[in-house]
Amino acid sequence: MLKNLSNFLKQTLLLLIILSVTACDNISQSVKETNDHSSLVVEETADSITCMLPDGGISVIPKHPKRTIVLLTSLLNLWVESGGTAIARCTGDINVPPEVINIPEVGSFNNPNAEKVITLQPDLVISSDVAGFRDIIPILKQNNIPYIFLRYVNHYDYLHILDLFSRINGTEKIYQAAYERMSERINIITERCRKFKGPKVLVVFTSTNSVSCELPNSQTGVMLSMIGVKNIISKDYNLASQTRVDFSLEKIVQLDPDIILLNTMGEVDACRERLRMEFESNEAWSALTAIREGRFHVLPKKYFLYKPNDEFPRALEYLARLIYPDFDIPADISHMTVSANTDRRE
Repeated sequence: MLKNLSNFLKQTLLLLIILSVTACDNISQSVKETNDHSSLVVEETADSITCMLPDGGISVIPKHPKRTIVLLTSLLNLWVESGGTAIARCTGDINVPPEVINIPEVGSFNNPNAEKVITLQPDLVISSDVAGFRDIIPILKQNNIPYIFLRYVNHYDYLHILDLFSRINGTEKIYQAAYERMSERINIITERCRKFKGPKVLVVFTSTNSVSCELPNSQTGVMLSMIGVKNIISKDYNLASQTRVDFSLEKIVQLDPDIILLNTMGEVDACRERLRMEFESNEAWSALTAIREGRFHVLPKKYFLYKPNDEFPRALEYLARLIYPDFDIPADISHMTVSANTDRRE
């Protein structure tokens, strides 16, 4: 009997060791996958970087390019912030970095002029993930012009892109300094929010032509999750290529948010009129908890519509104060800022 018990214990111990090793392997693989997913860099050498594209493809681009064209103003800001120079950009005068305000324009961000791009003989073209740029990729390939297109939606995208750009330009210290400054303030804000019970929130996105609701992976959706707030629209609705979804008033009434936040694209009064036509004219809207308790807020564009940037901590603090009336933060932290520039736009 003792012999049988001894054999049983040995077999059990062996099984536990096997399970432990397997678990460690799974954890290591999980961490690796998480790290791989969180970075745009697939491989890096002394002269080039292999980047992951939003569609799952890869692109090999040179380090220290001398003739770069950037086809989105928000990306151009990050490019300049990371020490990059540019020879051309997309059209538009709003919030263009002063260093590159007078360089040639080569079409809009969603409709670049391929002929102008080729004529300038760039050694790198950077764009957002839009159909108009994808259309000229075959032409870039024919002319052996390296390119990359990026998905730039939320704060994590900002960090990953700035990391990539700093590696390309050999200015990793700039990225590290920016990351450390932001992380310190973000951690203080999120830690302070943990003492509150997170409410249920709906983020409505309105233009003059349509009304939709923001998903958890949107810029504002990510910020809400960071401060412990529940978006009433489940992550089950998340789509890789979308940050908003059509949501019926009937479903909104069923989920009954505690707070409603409004993001507007265009003139605010016109957007409010569109919301009135779609939702507010229905008596069910007035019966929502958020409306009855006066917790309906229009979000400032500079923090919640335009692309996230080095002023993200200030935007996060604004949102925390809006969601949690008793939120407080030390004065010496509250006034901290990385730059005075808060209006980065597409």
